[in-house]
Amino acid sequence: MYVAYVAGLICILMPCLTAPVFAVGTVSRIRKWNRAGASRIPLFPTPATSSGKWKRILTETLTFGQLSNGNRSLWIGTWVFHLFLFMVLIGHTMLVADLTALWKNPAFENLWADPICVTIARVAGLVLLAAAFYLFTRRFSSQRVREISGFGDYMSIALILSVVISGDLMRFSPSFDRAAVCEFLSGLISFKVTAVPRDPFFLLHLLFAQVLVMYIPFSKFLHIPGVFYCKAALYRS
Repeated sequence: MYVAYVAGLICILMPCLTAPVFAVGTVSRIRKWNRAGASRIPLFPTPATSSGKWKRILTETLTFGQLSNGNRSLWIGTWVFHLFLFMVLIGHTMLVADLTALWKNPAFENLWADPICVTIARVAGLVLLAAAFYLFTRRFSSQRVREISGFGDYMSIALILSVVISGDLMRFSPSFDRAAVCEFLSGLISFKVTAVPRDPFFLLHLLFAQVLVMYIPFSKFLHIPGVFYCKAALYRS
């Protein structure tokens, strides 16, 4: 009985709060950036053309160029974390999204039943956990990092670890019904009523994931679009 109530709260009611909080918070943050005055002192040497500016911005963003010139171990850990986070997000999207036309192709018909693909997903989750744990322990092992770290920094890493650990527990659980979860999530994003999964690891993973999503607009996690605002201002002509 209580499991049904908890499942309904996490799977039905909470998404109705998570989506608007994330959307409104993100739009509000971006509007705040647009209203903020930019420095009139550009960063030299600046690219001569607009395409050159955006090429440099994309290169530095994707390779963490400035970080690679400093702490090499931190650069490797950060790059690995973001790479495998991207892989995991792509995997989640492919499982949840309705890609029926693609999966009807004989070349992809049994893709997710292939043990190799399952193994890749599990390895990606474990590598992501290792990278997140490295970033978490670095907050405590380095005195310089401890001095500049605040509550928000520890909160962010703790939420990431909670999502990743619960996701790995769910992925390795023998009772996890992937088909039922995919059907539920597909129905959720398309506003269709489906059976609510009651797998405890899935519920825990979904709970932490939604808390993280609601926290993003009010934290440093929003550096994903913010870095483009910052670098575009620095590299303007």
